[in-house]
Amino acid sequence: MIEIKDKKDSIVKMKELRLNYFPLDVFQISDEDGIENFINSFPAEEYVLRSANKAKGDFFFVKNFDEAKEKLKFFEEDVTISVSYNPYKEDIVLVGDIIIHKDFYSQTVDITARDDIEATHRNIYENPKYNLHTSIEDDKLWKIPGISKLMRYITDNELYNVIIEFSVYDCKIGVNKDNVVISELRTGY
Repeated sequence: MIEIKDKKDSIVKMKELRLNYFPLDVFQISDEDGIENFINSFPAEEYVLRSANKAKGDFFFVKNFDEAKEKLKFFEEDVTISVSYNPYKEDIVLVGDIIIHKDFYSQTVDITARDDIEATHRNIYENPKYNLHTSIEDDKLWKIPGISKLMRYITDNELYNVIIEFSVYDCKIGVNKDNVVISELRTGY
């Protein structure tokens, strides 16, 4: 069973399981060389800096290392940096959180998601288009755009009994070039 204590654990587990995600890593805010090396290693239009120490913490979109360096003062000990999904917003099929509860007898699904280009993991609960607690066999579940790709991905990677922040795209992107991109795994926080 997967156990995730915080965002750092999530990143480690995503890498360990070789999941598909936008390039990301966690750094101490004093590790400016590491942050600069990350940006140089993954050229992109935009990056996201997020708090690694608290849920729903500060986040900033930056274009380069100089902008990132200016924002480090807003974080406590650690910061995550990732390539931004913003350049791919028009390719979004579905954004949300899902968990498949699996035991010996049944599989149930909790999913909260949106399928519009303004959807983010921070706003899916404000006005979700899809908000289901249902069995895996429910036809309503299978009518959600992109759900077949997402369910295949979850099954292929055995991501059961863990909350998955995901995005499904109509193009293949991320470190493994897949339609499904994982943003975070959660269990205990």
